Amino acid sequence: MVGYDPRADGRNVSNLEVAVAGSVSGLVTRVLISPLDVIKIRFQLQIERLSRSDPNAKYHGILQAGRQILQEEGPTAFWKGHIPAQLLSIGYGAVQFLSFEVLTELVHRASVRDARDFSVHFVCGGLSACVATLAVHPVDVLRTRFAAQGEPRVYKTLRNAVVTMYRTEGPLVFYKGLNPTLIAIFPYAGFQFSFYSSLKHAYEWAMPAEGKKNGAVISPNLGKSCCSCMAMGEPRREEYKIQSFDAATQQLLKTALKDPGAVDLEKVANVIVDHSLQDCVFSKEAGRMCYAIIQAESKQAGQSVFRRGLLNRLQQEYQAREQLRARSLQGWVCYVTFICNIFDYLRVNNMPMMALVNPVYDCLFRLAQPDSLSKEEEVDCLVLQLHRVGEQLEKMNGQRMDELFVLIRDGFLLPAGLSSLAQLLLLEIIEFRAAGWKTTPAAHKYYYSEVSD
Repeated sequence: MVGYDPRADGRNVSNLEVAVAGSVSGLVTRVLISPLDVIKIRFQLQIERLSRSDPNAKYHGILQAGRQILQEEGPTAFWKGHIPAQLLSIGYGAVQFLSFEVLTELVHRASVRDARDFSVHFVCGGLSACVATLAVHPVDVLRTRFAAQGEPRVYKTLRNAVVTMYRTEGPLVFYKGLNPTLIAIFPYAGFQFSFYSSLKHAYEWAMPAEGKKNGAVISPNLGKSCCSCMAMGEPRREEYKIQSFDAATQQLLKTALKDPGAVDLEKVANVIVDHSLQDCVFSKEAGRMCYAIIQAESKQAGQSVFRRGLLNRLQQEYQAREQLRARSLQGWVCYVTFICNIFDYLRVNNMPMMALVNPVYDCLFRLAQPDSLSKEEEVDCLVLQLHRVGEQLEKMNGQRMDELFVLIRDGFLLPAGLSSLAQLLLLEIIEFRAAGWKTTPAAHKYYYSEVSD
């Protein structure tokens, strides 16, 4: 994924890796497109029309220009100015990708906007391209001068070009054409990054991959928690979404995803909530399905029947949460997982739904009570959901998060009733928040291990 992804669960690459990836991609691209770039510059510098009807035109087509350059100057002509061009591509790629990564992470940490939003990627993409342009524009000027010169050559070497241009035209020569370049590159790069992100998300929704959730999961050294059991060895998302239902319900949900106007969407909402309360694994992924149905309904009819039905049902279960917990601890854990999953996916103007902030907090506060902390299932759920939505919740209401962690710290210090596994989980989440909702290398080594099927 290009850009900072707050849902990457610690799998975001380092800034050095981003810079290296950008540099290598620029290097390979420059080698491949250099011949076309040389022809483009020759076309731009030709005063005569690019037409066979103009007898004074040296070049009048791509193939003709390529043959003529090859005949007159040899194959190396297509890589004239290649050294400054490579410096340009490597430097530009490194600065652009690194700037984009830093800017998107800054947006994520300094505001409540989703770092993967189309507008965020547009602005950050445009700004990162401008920063990269400022950094490498002198090299771009050199590259253009080398590619444009024919025979005999005006500049013999890169050093000769730099010295000659500086002496004859002054230092500002290396920033000629900067203003129009910046004006052109901002929207170009902005749309490039934002459309890439949007199309990637569309592809992932349409073609979900297998096993995205395998690999590093929470697995405390003192034993295997239920959160690790739920995370390891999961089948395909579509199997969780659809295949665990009977045939008639499968067809109902498939139709809701493709043609929401053809089914009773309130019934669909109730089916999803009912199943989420029974299946903790499904409750972890149901938010993605709900989001897809809401998007499909909005595009098809501009309505929100499903979302309204879903929120109404969530409210009913929220009001009866103590009865649910008393009746079924598994059902209660599934409900908390489900409402946190919905909070994570559903957005209004690219922000988490305010209507869900306090209900989610109330559920987490209940999990942090002494009688809940004595049950490993509830401790597991508390820690897992804070990993998922804790940072978002804190941005929406930091005071309540402070109060929640006072409860967690008090629970960690309970003289009795807390298992060693529960203590370890609570200590891990306390350190996780203290580090800015990140796992430090030392904490990762201590708390986490690789779990495979």
